Amino acid sequence: MLDPFTDAPIPPQGDRPPENGIGITAFVLGLIAFALLWVPMLYLLTWPVSVLAVVFGAVGLNRARTGIATNRSTAAGGFFSGLGSLIVMVLSFFIFFSPGPFPLT
Repeated sequence: MLDPFTDAPIPPQGDRPPENGIGITAFVLGLIAFALLWVPMLYLLTWPVSVLAVVFGAVGLNRARTGIATNRSTAAGGFFSGLGSLIVMVLSFFIFFSPGPFPLT
């Protein structure tokens, strides 16, 4: 096949490189969510980051399963760190904001 502008032969393109961006994004968001989880009163704002880490991790795991991406462990790390921070955030919310056995009234 020839290039229409230079009449030079076009080298074969080969395989596309793996698309690992989603898995890396999930891992970074999971680490951010897990780090923000331990800052007092900021853990209430970590739920969007945790949910995004879980969603991107699931998409990254699906891409790794189908062979589009090669970073299965990174996507799994993002998925599970986002899920873990989401669970810890929900549990701490119920622990700190529950009325408890002795009401203050």
